[in-house]
Amino acid sequence: MLYIRGDGIGLTQPAKVSQPQLNYMDPRPSVLKSPLQEICFQFIICMAQFLAQGSIAMSLSTMNIVSDSFGALQGKKIEASQTIWFMGLYALTLGTFILVSGRLGDLFGLRKMFLFGWFWAALWCIVTGLSYYSKSTVFFITCRALQGVGFAFILPCGMGILGTVYPPGKRKNLAFAFVGASAPVGATIGVLMAAVVSQLVWWCWAFWLLGIACVLLGVLAIYAIPGKFKHHDYTIKEAYEKFDLCGSVVGICGLILFNFVWNQGPVVGWNSPYIIVLLVVSVALIIGFFYLELKVVKHPLLPREIFTLRIGLVLLCMSLGWGLFGIWQYYYWCFLLNLRGYTPIAASLTYFPLFILGIVAALLVGFCINKRRAPFIVFASMMGFMLGSIILSIIPVNQTFWRLTFAQMFFLAWGMDCSFPAASLILSDFLPSEHQGMAGSLVNTVVNYSVSLFLALSSTVEIQVHEKTHDTLKSYRSAIYLGIGISALAVLTSVVFIITEHRNHKHEAALLELSETAETGETLISEKPQEHKASP
Repeated sequence: MLYIRGDGIGLTQPAKVSQPQLNYMDPRPSVLKSPLQEICFQFIICMAQFLAQGSIAMSLSTMNIVSDSFGALQGKKIEASQTIWFMGLYALTLGTFILVSGRLGDLFGLRKMFLFGWFWAALWCIVTGLSYYSKSTVFFITCRALQGVGFAFILPCGMGILGTVYPPGKRKNLAFAFVGASAPVGATIGVLMAAVVSQLVWWCWAFWLLGIACVLLGVLAIYAIPGKFKHHDYTIKEAYEKFDLCGSVVGICGLILFNFVWNQGPVVGWNSPYIIVLLVVSVALIIGFFYLELKVVKHPLLPREIFTLRIGLVLLCMSLGWGLFGIWQYYYWCFLLNLRGYTPIAASLTYFPLFILGIVAALLVGFCINKRRAPFIVFASMMGFMLGSIILSIIPVNQTFWRLTFAQMFFLAWGMDCSFPAASLILSDFLPSEHQGMAGSLVNTVVNYSVSLFLALSSTVEIQVHEKTHDTLKSYRSAIYLGIGISALAVLTSVVFIITEHRNHKHEAALLELSETAETGETLISEKPQEHKASP
């Protein structure tokens, strides 16, 4: 082909001209030595999200079976207040210990903490199945809590590894989108597999199979996760000195006690002396934690870079939106199992629209997200949460699934599977490389702790309404009304986030224009003496 150049006319190949326009994908990171290792690497991180969500969801499809099993062993009916803990305590420990595990990963190595999480989770999944022989629901719930600790190390360290290995770009966006898409897949497969195993075989095998999966993934992670990438050079002694042990103890104790009070208060009564004392102590510990982090500790557990308005608004949106989702998820299953009389398998099959729509929503975010669009994606996610909960609150008991029950899935899928990758990407880009583990921790802490806390608040409403009306449907809907109010606040917060980001963008653009003008002026001044010398 002929083309014009400075010294005349020559020949070139058209492929070389068009190739830069077609090659829009970032190159594979150098620490991933082959395409196979990158596939295994992405698979392991996605499975972390997959099994974490699946472990939460499996307690929903099996809650009546497990409750009846322990009730038969104990010769009495298990109270609904204990059934809430099947999911609630797992989400509580998952959300609380993530606060610490991300920091441990940043200091001692994300890969080490990631591998530790897989084998710890495997151990307690197996023990959870064996808890049947203890005939104690308290021991079963405790095992679920310790199971959550394992995934508390897996999730943030996996997200931190992802944020460290991939630099900002299209490849990183897609990697986070795949992780976001793993959430609906995990929730759907988790509830279905647990329902099939529990209904047709034995509920203990659901946890034993989960433990076996964790062992296999831990072994695969040894190969797939790069062993040489680092974002620090701390020795063990230096890492220990930089770890905020005091803040960790105060923060974990405060969060656990605060959540416990809201779960136990409706059961024993809010006028019980120990409930009042624990509420005061938990609030004091949480206030003390933030005082230590901001004023006292030299190396705080939470980096002071996160205490900005934009990060605060993102985390508040995630807290309110996912808190509503925890309420929706629990009472959706109560509605199907207890009012419509669905079997666990039949109820699990209703999750498949969420599965398909969630994947589409998460991948769409991966292709579309950038700094300008992220606030609008967060807003749309919060709207999805709110509209889905409104529909659940008005669904008739005897209506077919393919009407309002099916319609709500379109909104919930957008809320759940667009908000998580969007928030993860925002925080990953805002925080420096040495805090990538903390970036993963913050989102997962807020999501999972909010699920547990707001579920406890909704159970308070449910119990109080049921005691007054003795109407199960009305008590369920009252709890969902609380969720609608929470989601409306999430929408309002997302609007504030959009306004704030718009102002920040205008301010950054003005500063960039001023800097370019200043550079142009300096160039002109530096050129004037040369022109003067050249004209005698």
